[in-house]
Amino acid sequence: MKPYREIFPNAEQQEVTLELPRKTGRIPKGNYSFLEYYCTEPDDDCRQVMVSVINEKSRPKATIRFALDASGAFTGPYLDPASYQSPYAQDLAQTFTDLLNARPEWQQRIQRRYREVRELADKKPYSGSPFPKPGQIWYRLTSPPELEDVLEESLKHGRAGASPSSPSVKQPGTGPAKGVAATGMQRFVDLYAKAQAGPVGAMLAVQEELRRHLLADPFAGEELAALLPPLCRRSPQDDEKIDAALRLLHDMLDFYQVEIEGGRAGAKSQMERFQGALARRVMMENQDIDLSLTVARILSESRVELIAELRDADKRLLRTGTDRTDLQAPEEEDLLTGIARSLKDMGMVSPFAGADEILQLSAASDAELRAPVISELMTADDPFLREIAALMLFHPDPAHALEVSRLLVAIEGGRIGHETLRRLIMARNWFPADVRRNVDQAITNARKARIECAPLPKPLPLTVYASSIDGSGAQNFQLLLQEDAGFSSCFILLKQGTGVAASSVEQIKSRPERDKLVVKLAHGSSYLESSPQYLDLRVCQALADGVANGVTPNHWFVRIAELLGRDRWKGTPLDAGNELLLLRDEIDSLSPALLEESEYVGALEESGRWLLDFPAFFGSWAETGDAAAGEVDAAMTGRGRGVDASVIARVFTNLLEPKRDAWLDRLVVETLWLRHARSAPLKWQRMYHVAQAVADRTVALKEIPLMTAVAHRTVELYRVSRKEGKGSK
Repeated sequence: MKPYREIFPNAEQQEVTLELPRKTGRIPKGNYSFLEYYCTEPDDDCRQVMVSVINEKSRPKATIRFALDASGAFTGPYLDPASYQSPYAQDLAQTFTDLLNARPEWQQRIQRRYREVRELADKKPYSGSPFPKPGQIWYRLTSPPELEDVLEESLKHGRAGASPSSPSVKQPGTGPAKGVAATGMQRFVDLYAKAQAGPVGAMLAVQEELRRHLLADPFAGEELAALLPPLCRRSPQDDEKIDAALRLLHDMLDFYQVEIEGGRAGAKSQMERFQGALARRVMMENQDIDLSLTVARILSESRVELIAELRDADKRLLRTGTDRTDLQAPEEEDLLTGIARSLKDMGMVSPFAGADEILQLSAASDAELRAPVISELMTADDPFLREIAALMLFHPDPAHALEVSRLLVAIEGGRIGHETLRRLIMARNWFPADVRRNVDQAITNARKARIECAPLPKPLPLTVYASSIDGSGAQNFQLLLQEDAGFSSCFILLKQGTGVAASSVEQIKSRPERDKLVVKLAHGSSYLESSPQYLDLRVCQALADGVANGVTPNHWFVRIAELLGRDRWKGTPLDAGNELLLLRDEIDSLSPALLEESEYVGALEESGRWLLDFPAFFGSWAETGDAAAGEVDAAMTGRGRGVDASVIARVFTNLLEPKRDAWLDRLVVETLWLRHARSAPLKWQRMYHVAQAVADRTVALKEIPLMTAVAHRTVELYRVSRKEGKGSK
């Protein structure tokens, strides 16, 4: 949404103001303006308006949403849960509601402005239904809409609904949306199924609510494990919900793993209970081998440390077998013949897909059982099996990857195929030192055996979409490649302090399917169309992080490099200071006026609203986890429900300042992201100035409005999680 005065800068600017000569209720004395924001997305007749209440210093104190229709979940007014709200925002929202009801001419002006904006955005006369006449609607301040309603609105308009980056917090005493009886994890399965059909922003909203739910409900994992088998028995009529439940499983494992790494008390025991429930409910009590293997694959991809109960359950499952002939070898069939036959029966032609199958079968096996199988595959007569075995070098378990590298050295150099040699050369710099030494020796052995390196195929036409960095330091890339028979969609997840965290390749069969994905990326998400140069830059930075942290990309990342013709991706650490110098030189050579002091000051002042103005891009920026919760909790002890200056000061001193370098890296990466974007939401030079301020150690972070907004958002998220936790008891 954009302010009306920005959409029509030359129009007469009539704004309603509130002058308070003295403190009224909780609202401090002063002058307040109500700035109207309207949606400018083409063909999106949402009939909603956002109002930002700002004080004399142009600082937002409340953000309110309401609809122009007389009924519906979004009629409101209500405080926008995705935006910063001051301690007295509720009072301002009530005052706004009273003023709106008392001034029919204001309602008429808002309706007229909405019509003007729609006609400008759609480039045609407005054809929506007539607006209610002033007096026909009596607005009442309400709680934010339920997430189910947000998703319905998202699907209706093809955007992220009323709150793109954050769903509403469930208020005490409110029930589920009308017609929605599901609760607990069944509710989240339903939400995931809906969100998968909507824009990316809708899924982000559901994932944020899931995070809060998992913090509040320590038994959510056991509930999902019990839900999976009966749900999967309803295939194929409930395949959409089954897919949603499996994605939910993946996200929950990722959540618990992040919480364990962050040191949250109780996270490890929750993960162990979750895995134990999966072992019992899915692997032992349930006889659905498809579900068991799928869960095993998800566990393998999630890089979690499996408990003994889950490993034992999987081994019993593999020993017992089922009546499925496609997974059982005929009597007296040796291991290699059985694997080759199974892969052939599945129509497997890609060694990368074959590696997925091997990972599924061995996901929960002990390491000592994996190595002999890989050794057999690596020395097989079938070159396809040898290719698959070599890809186990990218196994998520570092110890297993090291063992595979030793096996590569141990075999005859002539057993290494042309394609495998190329992949080893391409990826040698992605590995930690101990694995890289073995890879280099395997390359030498193949060279001595006169194995020729297979040439890279011609790179395919490429379109790059890159997301902003979210609150956890993660950045996503979606790469669309045009092939003769269709399209490929490549996904890469980079994470600060980790490296290349995930990657995958999917086939898109038709242009309409490809176009649908492009629309989803372009609207209601945190993605912007970017450049191949930015992709190369970020990948090399992530590879450097991975080597430093012992994290190697998975085998699909190798396939992506092949498709893109990237045989020189190599770890190059981010040098934030040098990047800022290069960016400054570019500004100085092209637009030196943008380096003036007024531009610097203006960018800093403007940055305080970025979390509010661009929630899909920056709305999740905050410090989270146990450390953040502990600091905020200690600061707020004995201070009631308010957030005074001392709480924010402690967030700066104990959370943000110690992580100043990490925030600098993030801002530099975001500046480069904006610079390479085809159509950026704000000028990259503005982000550059904020990054420069963070780099300047003489400037305290508390003096930078963006970081002040981050501090406030940190406290807000703590209060939300605390409220959710109390509500679950």
